[in-house]
Amino acid sequence: MKNLKLEAETIQVSIYCDIILQMLYTHEKLSVNKILVFAYLIKKERFFPKAIYNANNIQDIIYKCISQLTGDYEEYCNNIEFILKAIHLLHTNKLVLIKKNMIYGPLENNNEETIYKESNFLGKAIEASKSMTDKQFMKEVIHNV
Repeated sequence: MKNLKLEAETIQVSIYCDIILQMLYTHEKLSVNKILVFAYLIKKERFFPKAIYNANNIQDIIYKCISQLTGDYEEYCNNIEFILKAIHLLHTNKLVLIKKNMIYGPLENNNEETIYKESNFLGKAIEASKSMTDKQFMKEVIHNV
């Protein structure tokens, strides 16, 4: 039973490592707080039968994106552990650089096909979030979960 739990945790951490690397390759740098939210949303989005929003949504895109967390507080909190372990693993192996709450991504893409791709909508939301402070961003997250 213990091995099964360890294997499940390993899979979760590896999924988040892949998501974080792809996200940072595309967006270069993000704060830890934003990575926690967006990595979870990218993983969660794969299981939506149909996208709630698309890339044509440009008004209040960050708020629409964060609204996808509504009612999912417990699952989001459970996944924070795996996301933080993934960040630690990537930093330990020198695949990302952490400076003052900012995580800087890899300079080159590993060119491997990934299952968990960010949608155009999420990509635009991530870029738009760069104009928000972490405090403002987290207020919106807390308001929605």
